[in-house]
Amino acid sequence: MVLRLKILFIALFVFCASVGAQQIQQLSLIDAITEGLDKNYSILLARNNEQISSNNVTYGNAGMLPNVNLNSSAGSAVRTSGASNTWNAGVAMDWTVFDGFAMFANYDRLRELEMMGQENLRAAIQQTIATIMNVYFDIVSKQQEIEAYEHILRISRLRLTAANDRFLSGRVARVDVLSAQGDYNADTASYIRQTEDLRKTKIQLNRLLAREITTDFYASDSIIVDQTLSYGRINELAMAENPDVMLSRMTVNVAALTLKSIEGSQYPRLSLTSSYTLAGPAGDRGLGTFNVGVSLRVPLYNGMNINRQIRNATIELESAQIRQEQIQKEIEAQVASSYSTYLVYRDLAAFEARNLGLAAENLEISMDRYRLGATSAVELRDVQRSYIAATNRLIVATYNAKISETALKLLTGEILNF
Repeated sequence: MVLRLKILFIALFVFCASVGAQQIQQLSLIDAITEGLDKNYSILLARNNEQISSNNVTYGNAGMLPNVNLNSSAGSAVRTSGASNTWNAGVAMDWTVFDGFAMFANYDRLRELEMMGQENLRAAIQQTIATIMNVYFDIVSKQQEIEAYEHILRISRLRLTAANDRFLSGRVARVDVLSAQGDYNADTASYIRQTEDLRKTKIQLNRLLAREITTDFYASDSIIVDQTLSYGRINELAMAENPDVMLSRMTVNVAALTLKSIEGSQYPRLSLTSSYTLAGPAGDRGLGTFNVGVSLRVPLYNGMNINRQIRNATIELESAQIRQEQIQKEIEAQVASSYSTYLVYRDLAAFEARNLGLAAENLEISMDRYRLGATSAVELRDVQRSYIAATNRLIVATYNAKISETALKLLTGEILNF
């Protein structure tokens, strides 16, 4: 009686977990990515930085527009003849019309920085999508593992019931019941551990989506590995579209424009100035004066600082070019490594799928033979272990193939076509 109650309790636990899974929210991959793109903190911060770089692209920030200031003052003078109060007010403008083309280089540099902000945002979006996909498919894998353990639990429960019935009828010894009970308990413990791992992984995805951490859901999509990826096309796309490669090119452009701006400091600076001033004793309407002028500043010597700045900017440009080449080589290496991993796990997944088919067939046959008494409990247990091992190998191979595929599409920018 006690044994049957234990079996009933554990069976009820598995049943409730299964029913609960059917009632919780169904979350597709597209829904998860859409929610993540809208709420993920990394993307929100990248959007703010992109907006700042966009706000900085103005003619005034580049030094192309005039400066206009309103100046006023009032004073009092004390003489032997008495005190007198005076005042003056005026508007002054200073407009640099030529500075060795530095202002144009500054404006182009601000435009380049704006594009870098946009590329950084695109990179943040792609990385977030890839991370969401990896965690989502990890959840799918764990759900598949739990389904496999549920199947094994049902078999272990049938075996335990059969062993108990046979023991009560005197056909087997007590040790067979204890063995079946121990195996059933071990399978139940494995099932519970898998459900806990699944819960923790769901917490990770909830964090990425900036939703309530404890929100429960069921990942409704399956893992489908793209079988059509080719190395040549991936490598070509990576060199053209990879965010790191593109940012390295933009960094070179910014360094070149910075050098051009500094070189402009060597040329004369021509400015237009104008002012209108009202001044007079307090209480009078005052007299107005309008002035217009041109100022020319020719740099002759400043302690060789301009030359030093030019040399340093030239070195920075060279360093940016070196980093660009370095990043390209690193991306090429990542493509080669990820593609090799992709091929291995893609082929391994196909191989393990065939193995699982054989293991499933063997398990079904063994169950039929066990019911007829033609297979021992020990032999059935070995077949169970073979089945769960084959299932886990297929799940791991498929998941790793998908992770490698995601890594390749992240390198090429195709991750946006989810």
